[in-house]
Amino acid sequence: MRLPWVLAVDFDPNQQDLTSSLGLPLSNSSVFQALTEKEREIKDAVCHYSFPLKRSNSELRFDVLPADQELADAPENLLRNRLKRHTLYRKLELARQEYDYILIDSPPNWRVFSQLAVYASDVVLIPTKHNNLFSLENAATAIKKFIPEVQAEKGDGSPIPLPIFFNGEKITPPQLAAAQQEISNLIKVAKKDGFNLTPYFYPKYTNSKRDLHIPQIPSYANIASSAFSRTPAVYRDRAAHDYYKNLVKEYFLQ
Repeated sequence: MRLPWVLAVDFDPNQQDLTSSLGLPLSNSSVFQALTEKEREIKDAVCHYSFPLKRSNSELRFDVLPADQELADAPENLLRNRLKRHTLYRKLELARQEYDYILIDSPPNWRVFSQLAVYASDVVLIPTKHNNLFSLENAATAIKKFIPEVQAEKGDGSPIPLPIFFNGEKITPPQLAAAQQEISNLIKVAKKDGFNLTPYFYPKYTNSKRDLHIPQIPSYANIASSAFSRTPAVYRDRAAHDYYKNLVKEYFLQ
């Protein structure tokens, strides 16, 4: 059986976490040039990542478009002049024929990099934190305002926002209850504006079954410590592997 071929795009050049966590060097203007010059292609800036899987005596391989230092250093007005909202989408056109999955890591703010990343996407997966009011509010705003804005511009119904999930820390029952109370408030406010947020916070909720399940990846310590070894957490820690595998099954393999 052929394994899916994956391209991971680090489109958060200021934070650079994806590139750094894999121990890869930053792109030195090659991504910037691929995005701004017609004759340059994205594949020219792609790096290959491999990691030995000792138990199966095999190798994990995928491609990475690393963070670019020139993109990080460029002023916002220059980026907006050189990069249109559809730029990344068009530059990835050939890559969409070559890869089974293209995963794009973007900043949490609604500025040039996140706008290009959302426009280039078919679906958007939004992580949030149960213990951060602004994280919950920002997730709701992305689904109510930012994603519909891009959908209207593209005109093909994409990207589709997937249900929100809690990411990063373990949740106690009192913390979950507090988060659910705030989510209830966000849902009520959105309904007044004619928008139903319930399927995005509670994907299994129905009129007959009040299922308040929110997908969670709580194994923060395991995931964080894997970065020191420059190893994807899913291949270093069993708990992290199971959490992410369940997330993939829930969202992408139905």
